[in-house]
Amino acid sequence: MSIPYRLSALGTMSGFRTVSDEAATVLAGMLPEDILANEMEKIYMARIGTGDAVLMGVIRSERGTSMATWQERWNTANKGDGQWIRRRNGEMNLHLRQFFTGHGGYRKYLYRFRHEVSPECPNCPILDEDLEHMLYQCSRYREVVSSVPPPEGLVAFMLEG
Repeated sequence: MSIPYRLSALGTMSGFRTVSDEAATVLAGMLPEDILANEMEKIYMARIGTGDAVLMGVIRSERGTSMATWQERWNTANKGDGQWIRRRNGEMNLHLRQFFTGHGGYRKYLYRFRHEVSPECPNCPILDEDLEHMLYQCSRYREVVSSVPPPEGLVAFMLEG
């Protein structure tokens, strides 16, 4: 991915530079640039000598092909099942980005870059502070996250609304 496109995806999804290209484009809702360029080329070629009605059909068809290509790429990257690509609501923000990538203000992540002296939770000294610990184990956050569903239903819950 080119540097400007990567930076645009990271900026759109409020991501750290450590987020992968695949995750950045999915969370930003941006087609990878090679897929987008291929789509635009096919639409441009169809524009020559066709009417508006035919062109609109080509645009819809090419977007469907692009989304299928993107989904296949995401599936082979083994990073998820693509539900997020198909979502119809919600915006990416700092907190969701941290949730989906695990790159954020968690002591375990910050410790990797020597921004914290220990990966351990200050409330639970024998456990590392990461997203899973904060959502499901730490008593410090229990009141705030009491309505969070179990891990296997979390993405579906977020996609609902």
